[in-house]
Amino acid sequence: MGFGAALALALAIGVRAVRAKGPAVPPSAAFVIDEAAVPDDTVLMQDLEHAVDLRHRERFDRVLDARDPGELVEHATLTDGVLDRRTLGIDALFVVGDELFAYPFRPENGWGSKGDRNPDTTPRLRRIQRGAAGGPDAFGCFGCHSKGGPDGSGTQTQIAFLRGDGERTGSADVRNPPHVLGLGPIACLAREMSAALQAQAAGARERAAKEGRPVEQVLVAKGVSFGRIVARPDGTVDDHAIEGVDADLTIRPFGWKGHQATLRDMAEESLHIHQGLLSKRAQLAVRDGTLPAAAYGPGPWWDVDEDGVSLEIDDGMLTTVVGYLAQLEVPVMRPPRDPGLLDMWAAGRARFDQIGCAACHVPVLELDDPKLDARQPAGPDRPPFVIDVAKDGDGPKIEPKYAGNTTSYLVNLFSDLRRHDMGPGLASPAAQGTIPASVFLTRPLWGLAETAPYLHDGRAPTVNDAIVLHGGEAAAARDAYLALDHDGRASVRVFLTSLSRQPKLFVP
Repeated sequence: MGFGAALALALAIGVRAVRAKGPAVPPSAAFVIDEAAVPDDTVLMQDLEHAVDLRHRERFDRVLDARDPGELVEHATLTDGVLDRRTLGIDALFVVGDELFAYPFRPENGWGSKGDRNPDTTPRLRRIQRGAAGGPDAFGCFGCHSKGGPDGSGTQTQIAFLRGDGERTGSADVRNPPHVLGLGPIACLAREMSAALQAQAAGARERAAKEGRPVEQVLVAKGVSFGRIVARPDGTVDDHAIEGVDADLTIRPFGWKGHQATLRDMAEESLHIHQGLLSKRAQLAVRDGTLPAAAYGPGPWWDVDEDGVSLEIDDGMLTTVVGYLAQLEVPVMRPPRDPGLLDMWAAGRARFDQIGCAACHVPVLELDDPKLDARQPAGPDRPPFVIDVAKDGDGPKIEPKYAGNTTSYLVNLFSDLRRHDMGPGLASPAAQGTIPASVFLTRPLWGLAETAPYLHDGRAPTVNDAIVLHGGEAAAARDAYLALDHDGRASVRVFLTSLSRQPKLFVP
């Protein structure tokens, strides 16, 4: 097949997603893909073959599951034994994780709880979550992560209503589903930043004990300031001046408020509050009394949600989810090709820094070690399952700072991975744990173009609305944006809408 025929075929089936999980979305006319942006004939045909193969696999699995219910979840699950023996490689972990992310859970899998079943066991979704017990408000992860392509954000109708009374939207804390691209590099960055901050604090304590006087220590990681501490000779620490992170100096990069430290914790929580699935770890913690049972149900520890299913999410399934998420592509910057818009884009990139947006939405953070243990970490009798987030899985990936030198990588996420007070206008109805109502994590902007509506609760339909609604620590940057003339503000928006994802072949 020649280039022209291959291109026609590719455009006929759509360009956006490499895995067939959602409708293809045509590119914006302002950022149209021209012939220079299309891969050459050989690459295009390889991508097309890959997309077709994946589509055939998904159809086969679903037909098999329809014939023999339960087969699909078996294909979407890796046991700890398989992970211990390493009989499957990194590529297989990604494929199996892809299946699990797209799997629609059922009551026989432990979906929901006893109170979520009708007498005939028909599943019953709950639009408004009920307290800490959550939903269920979806059958699978894919249900709220498909806008702009597989693993994308959610639409306005997929917004989650957390910690409510199960009935009224006004009782809930509203959350806009973010895309889940690039989570592997973010997890690695958070690990390194936490280690740096904790090492600085430990050094200050050692100096204070040795010198017999208080020692003040400024806390900085990856060039981001987190305030300061004062270590005293008696071993205590004055931590009232710490900023943007908890007193334990652990960076928590997941969740709109930054409340989860690892991919595994995030996956475990999401499966619980959105699908009503309990992890084996949570059940054992309820048994041991280290986790309150109230958030899970009134039943015995082995079936605390009283749905008749004892083992719902085991450690191997969590590792599968983590392994998949860690290998997903990273978003990219796609400048417009129209000459006039390209000039606006360049001006907008400069203004983004000039008006102060980059102070919190830091364009680039450097990563030293791209290795991530999907078992987080492995137990004493469990070998690690290490993923290289700069190499394994779906591309594009983060790139080395210097060509051919893999001592450090550039992560273009546009975030400082710390929390900021955004003012009363954006505050959630209540605090989340110890995190105040008006405090949120700096949301990474990479992939922004595909994720409307914006902000934590989806209240902003456009990029302009999202900027204007910023307050608190972001008020000065917002005011500087508003002080620009019409063309100046437009240039900033043109730049922001270039933060997108790589177009890929889609097979319907």
